[in-house]
Amino acid sequence: MDEQVLGAMQKWPNVPAVYGWLSLSAQGDWLLHPHGDARQGHSGEKIANEQIRQFMNRNYAANEAGEWFFQNGPQRVYVDLAGAPYIVRLANDMQTLLTHNELPVTRISQWLLDEHGRLYMQTEHGAAMLAGRDMGLLSPHLLVVPEANDTSVAATPLDQAHLQALQEGNTLLVSLDIAVRLTAPMQWLGNMHIPARLGFVREPVAG
Repeated sequence: MDEQVLGAMQKWPNVPAVYGWLSLSAQGDWLLHPHGDARQGHSGEKIANEQIRQFMNRNYAANEAGEWFFQNGPQRVYVDLAGAPYIVRLANDMQTLLTHNELPVTRISQWLLDEHGRLYMQTEHGAAMLAGRDMGLLSPHLLVVPEANDTSVAATPLDQAHLQALQEGNTLLVSLDIAVRLTAPMQWLGNMHIPARLGFVREPVAG
């Protein structure tokens, strides 16, 4: 976090947190809800100012319960998540994965695919979801890797037969073959169970 933010937290430690005023869209956009109505079906206003977005990106964190927030000086603004705490996209070089707040993804320990075709992952930064617009770009690079001791079978692109196997409860070893090879087990999991598996809360509430 920024030094000025840490200083403000120490100077004013008891500023009440707020809920329902800020959300993170499934495409990785920060959305402001001026009336605190993030949970009443209002889409919110996209925060377009680059300096403000960068400030928010630097001061984004989670508590021990897996609730994510933007630390706005002394005040903690909890974030409603449309997908996951991090939204990952393919960088302009078409070879690198970046989170919505510009962190490079170099390690993945788990892939999860839900019933809507959304791809989730557990990264070194925390739980993430691939921005839907990039699924078409990355799909050809998702390869099912054979068992380590089976050298007779080559890695093959993730296809419909593999998706069926996942829905039947099988676990596949899947590698994203870009500049950094990211290999992890993939499972199918219903969307409502994703937060518990990956350890985050989509709608934080006051304790």
